[in-house]
Amino acid sequence: MGIVNYRCPTSGNEVASAIETGNDVLVRMRAMNLTIWVWCPHCMGGHQIKPSDIALKAKNGVAASLVLAVS
Repeated sequence: MGIVNYRCPTSGNEVASAIETGNDVLVRMRAMNLTIWVWCPHCMGGHQIKPSDIALKAKNGVAASLVLAVS
């Protein structure tokens, strides 16, 4: 389990969301071509994030796992 982190496409800053999930869920989301909508505190806008753009980090900030793009 980890916290969903992504990079804001507008500002380039890393964003820690309030979403906690596991790598297995992100893999299933990718298989179903699903995305999530998140609000960004850096640019004050919404972003549609693909599982391949997400890094899971443990609550202490250490990388829990990383979902890699698989074609």
